Amino acid sequence: MTDTSDADQRSAGIVSRFIAAVLDVVVVMSVLGAGYLATAFVLFTMDISNFAFPQVGWWFTTTGFLAVAFGYLTLCWAASGRTIGAVMMGLLVVRRSGKRLHFAQAALRGAACVLFPIGLFWVAVSAKRLSLQDVALRTRVIYHSE
Repeated sequence: MTDTSDADQRSAGIVSRFIAAVLDVVVVMSVLGAGYLATAFVLFTMDISNFAFPQVGWWFTTTGFLAVAFGYLTLCWAASGRTIGAVMMGLLVVRRSGKRLHFAQAALRGAACVLFPIGLFWVAVSAKRLSLQDVALRTRVIYHSE
């Protein structure tokens, strides 16, 4: 990925960022669902006659969702600056300078987005279209077609 200059950095608005976030939640839930089905399949093959779908508590589900979401966001932002939702919406997460995020910055942003997702809505009132995570971590989400 090439760095982008300030001239071609148009900050993404709340609608495109929200849609990308919803798409990313669908991806994370799909990964969790696939993991559940894989676990059920393994249990089924181990004891066909006494098989029952595993019961998963809310604590395990919530913890699993947060962990998978954190890993997904961190790895995508560190590798390319884009999640699947961002690719579909034509978005890119960069440092304020326009360069790709460092791994630590991507991890901090992933944690902030997972633990405080409401910070995204600051984009709607920010003159520079920055979320609270962007302000705190000196990042931006820009439109990027590539």
